Amino acid sequence: MNKKAVLFDLDNTLYDYDRVHKLALKAVFNELRKHIEIKWDQFEKLFKISRREINRELSGTASAHNRVLYFQRLVEKTHESINPQVILKLYNAYWDTSLKEMFLRKDALDLLKSLKSENVKIAIVSDLTTNIQLRKIHKLGISKYVDVVVTSEEAGSEKPHSIMFLLALNKLGVSPSEAMMVGDNTVADIEGANFVGLDTVLLKKGPLARKSKEDYEKPNFVIKKLKDLKKILC
Repeated sequence: MNKKAVLFDLDNTLYDYDRVHKLALKAVFNELRKHIEIKWDQFEKLFKISRREINRELSGTASAHNRVLYFQRLVEKTHESINPQVILKLYNAYWDTSLKEMFLRKDALDLLKSLKSENVKIAIVSDLTTNIQLRKIHKLGISKYVDVVVTSEEAGSEKPHSIMFLLALNKLGVSPSEAMMVGDNTVADIEGANFVGLDTVLLKKGPLARKSKEDYEKPNFVIKKLKDLKKILC
């Protein structure tokens, strides 16, 4: 299958976001304990509530994933008044730890090098703010392999909205039939890209959250490791 471009999701696709997120939350908890007495169970509950509120209120936008908003809402629940210093310390603890603990999946670099050597264009299509995603790409050491980046902040909507994929294709100068989307999320990555007409590849790391019933929900291919993508593209 010859393709001129491959679009990649970033979080939980090119690196293990879940592991990094857990470590970052621990750092936030330890920082918050310097300012107030709080147990982990209470902190975890308040964080989940704060995140859920922001996600609901700002659904469909990059701001829905902005950690500074999560921690602002959390501090509003734990302190009697707004405390900018604490909020920013929690925010910095989260991202400083995330970037420190963030590493490419073992086979990701070889795959990107291989694609680049074959003149296949590479795009990162990811939710969240541009500043953070650019910092991740720099930390992961993949900048020279990535041709374009599209974030939900830039697009004005998050995946699975079509604009995310169409903007990437436009930047790359390729048609949907000439490109492929690779991601771990059946809704954001697979359904969204299918609607645009892209071939889709699901990186499956465990049992699917739900089984696909409709054609637009189903990936064209399912892989367990990124290196398996080479077999599809051959």
